[in-house]
Amino acid sequence: MDVSDLLSKTKLFAGVDGAALREIARFTERHIFEFTYGQDRVIISEKDHDGPDLYLILSGEVTLNRELDHRGIRLRKRIETLEDEVYGEIAWLLKQKHLSDVYTRSRVVLLRIDGARLDSFLEANPQVAALFWKRIAETVAKRLTWTFMEYRATLEWDKIFKF
Repeated sequence: MDVSDLLSKTKLFAGVDGAALREIARFTERHIFEFTYGQDRVIISEKDHDGPDLYLILSGEVTLNRELDHRGIRLRKRIETLEDEVYGEIAWLLKQKHLSDVYTRSRVVLLRIDGARLDSFLEANPQVAALFWKRIAETVAKRLTWTFMEYRATLEWDKIFKF
């Protein structure tokens, strides 16, 4: 299966026409990270100097913390469907470094979309951009809602929303 076919199967790009997907595929790379038990591997780094790219996790299990790290919010997610596959959207939107590292917890297959080239593509293709931005907004809203529901009883949450 080529990259444009993989893109078409994601929620983010579902319904986008084939020509647009083939263009996006030109600046998208497919990566496979094998997992060795007990050896979490960084697949998205907060120290990435290449610029903020967008990632679509196609399969596998990822976490924002190493297994031995017991500090902070613990997020662990097995990607079984392509409903919530987007990672790195905040860094990409704000043009800043990633907020945390993402580690493997299993074999992971992902697509890395060049953020700068995606920006240019969306500017030149307003119909695709409208659908894309709607789906990015939905992703961010779902994550914010989940975070609020999960941590609403903590004192730290009160600090977060005093902006």
